[in-house]
Amino acid sequence: MYLLIKGGGMLVGIFTDKKIMRMTVEAMIESDYQKNGYHGHYHFRYIKVNANDPWLTENEEDRKKASKAIFSLSTMHTEYFPNEIETDWNTGKILKF
Repeated sequence: MYLLIKGGGMLVGIFTDKKIMRMTVEAMIESDYQKNGYHGHYHFRYIKVNANDPWLTENEEDRKKASKAIFSLSTMHTEYFPNEIETDWNTGKILKF
């Protein structure tokens, strides 16, 4: 599963695979272009998560990972979303996914 955010604080969605997530990003970029008439850097970031990760566990290492994930979801700090979707500033095309 993938969690996708836009900018510094908008949860776009939770996706089961990257293909659907990419289609969503492309649609949002196209919609933004039609509304505003120009492209720029869109600041999409995502993280891959395992739906079966234990959130509360006796294992300290698992607790640390769970705490960071919960913190990221509640505050949308981008440092816990390590993967950035790079776009071309002029065309809006996705360069790196």
